[in-house]
Amino acid sequence: MHLRMILFLFAIASMPLDAAPPLIQAGPMVGHVGHSNARVWLRTKLGSVISAKLIQGGAQFLPSRIESLENGFHLVHFAILQPAQDCEVILTVSRDGHYDTQKTTFHTAPAPSQTGRVEVAFGSCSKVSQYKTGPIFKAIARQQPDMMIFVGDNSYFIVGDGSDKHFSTTGPFGDWLFPEGMTNRHLITRTNPDLQDMLRSVPCYGIWDDHDYGPNNADRTFPLREEATRAFIQMWANPGYGTAQTPGTFSAFRHGPVEVFLLDDRYYKYSPQEHKDVTAETGHIWGPQQLDWLLQSLKATNAPVKLIANGTQVISKSEGGEGHYREAIAELNTMLEFLNDHKIGGVVFLTGDRHFSEAMQQHLPNDGPLVVECTSSPLQQAQKVGPLKGREHEHRLWAMRGNNFGLVTVDIPAEGQGFVRFETRDEDNHICIVKGHPCRTTWLLADLQH
Repeated sequence: MHLRMILFLFAIASMPLDAAPPLIQAGPMVGHVGHSNARVWLRTKLGSVISAKLIQGGAQFLPSRIESLENGFHLVHFAILQPAQDCEVILTVSRDGHYDTQKTTFHTAPAPSQTGRVEVAFGSCSKVSQYKTGPIFKAIARQQPDMMIFVGDNSYFIVGDGSDKHFSTTGPFGDWLFPEGMTNRHLITRTNPDLQDMLRSVPCYGIWDDHDYGPNNADRTFPLREEATRAFIQMWANPGYGTAQTPGTFSAFRHGPVEVFLLDDRYYKYSPQEHKDVTAETGHIWGPQQLDWLLQSLKATNAPVKLIANGTQVISKSEGGEGHYREAIAELNTMLEFLNDHKIGGVVFLTGDRHFSEAMQQHLPNDGPLVVECTSSPLQQAQKVGPLKGREHEHRLWAMRGNNFGLVTVDIPAEGQGFVRFETRDEDNHICIVKGHPCRTTWLLADLQH
């Protein structure tokens, strides 16, 4: 039996006879927040009844609906809200005469616009089930960004058998073989005490990578792909998951001057890293249908900045690891050519996976604008901030190692003016300093536009 489970059972046994375990077993977590709607996620003890109200500007709103995601997971939906205003949600869960009440607070998004300031925190590779603590999440809570995007490996599916290979992410047995194992590993991360202030006050979004999808480097051939998808959807409150025609975990939403795209780099992946019948020119990470959805969505939006979150790197030419240059170069070139042909600017990728962080840029052909990539990793792997040795490539501006989160600031005071800034922050919410230099880059909006 795992030590965590033993401690949990001991805590239950030590309760006074008239006490009862909390009815809210995980959460509440603020999920997708638009300019007129919001979602709050929670998991309750089975058989519980949920009631809720939202207070905004002195007015009270009841949920537009309370959606069951099965297995005790719920989404509480609110609608007809006002943009750019503070909200407080009060949740009460009752069962057999017992009550459990929790609160969340957040700020509704501004309406779609061509100007405004947005702060986006993001990061990947959170091994809090291995290291037990996640101080970086306390730093994010102190920063209070407009949103937090988990860009993959948000929890780690492991062997988990107590052996020397307990934390291994590959092998014949592991969390990935059972939907219950997947859910349990997600919940170990979600219920970590260091995350709670952030989950209750910052809108949180998630995309996956291999370690919260299946075993190491798992792709579309993973036998439990559908079970992994269901477990993921139960754990997040994103604006949507795929389309009616194309399943997956991808979606998009607007926040003021920013359009955010949450991509799925696993459901359709088929690359030469695992399969000898394809090459980097013929492999896929997004797949044709998701790629077409992305391209048409990029063409349709009028947002001056487009943030594209993806689990693996996109424009990095670093050797080793996963990424488009090594596994799906034709897919990447199709996208870059589309951006050029349709004069689409303001594209910034937010990525993870590599256990180091870096800032990158690439010019589109024919003197086109810059395409930017910001990688933040890890959120927790007990790494100290310091320099990254080797792995140089032509698109890199700087790189670092160490626990951190990425912070992207979009500041557009007037149409066509302003900047996009990327920096990494440490566990004290200070800008990471490596060899005397801050890990920060600022791009003028004009340099990202045609």
